[in-house]
Amino acid sequence: QLSHDTVVPAADQFAASRAGWRETLGTDDALRRRAVDLQEAADAHHYTYTWEWLGVPIIRLPDDVMVLQELFWAYRPQRVVETGVARGGSMLLDTSLMLLTGEQPAVLGIDLKIFQHTHDALAAHPLAAGVELLESDSTVAAAAERTESFLAGAERAVLILDSNHTHDHVLAELRLLAPLLPVGGMVLVADTLVEEFPAGFYPDRPWDKGNNPLTAVRAFLAENADFEPAPDWSRRALVTEFRDGIIRRVR
Repeated sequence: QLSHDTVVPAADQFAASRAGWRETLGTDDALRRRAVDLQEAADAHHYTYTWEWLGVPIIRLPDDVMVLQELFWAYRPQRVVETGVARGGSMLLDTSLMLLTGEQPAVLGIDLKIFQHTHDALAAHPLAAGVELLESDSTVAAAAERTESFLAGAERAVLILDSNHTHDHVLAELRLLAPLLPVGGMVLVADTLVEEFPAGFYPDRPWDKGNNPLTAVRAFLAENADFEPAPDWSRRALVTEFRDGIIRRVR
């Protein structure tokens, strides 16, 4: 219980303090290194795979779920395109966040293979009405055509890339799909943390240190002046797979 002489900061003072804390958190490399060490250790228990969103498995870290709800509330996207459907939980996260912001849910999920259990989970869920699925490689013309049609008329849109995490694949997704976003559109590239993990950490996967989503984001930004980093979002979380992987379209 607060004492009578406790000084509680006014809303504007508290907002200014939080902005400062966020900035120092985002630039504390030693603390981030400890967070990566924690993520590395937690991976032994498949930590990222242990969560559900409204009853459906979701491959998202809790910190990132919080960042997503802040971003959706602030930006209020009218369309969301996500590559990598997995078991469907992230599709429902997108639709529920859109509902909370007052937007009609409209989510396009693209994946090379969409499993029957994913179709079943979404078909049975009351928040899946706004979800469309496309079974396709996310780097081919068919994916671009469907995305362009889906985004038509939207003034605010989010693209989430969370499929094949090799440099070449993510860079191809960025080149193909990101330019379809309206100005102000946000791109969230998952698993940039691969670059922070030790080399060889994923021996059975084709991505590794030096060949991953973060290297693709850096290459894309170097060649495309229409996009810039969004550290206000990509460094909001401590235990995150989106570190430096959130960018926005500026022209």
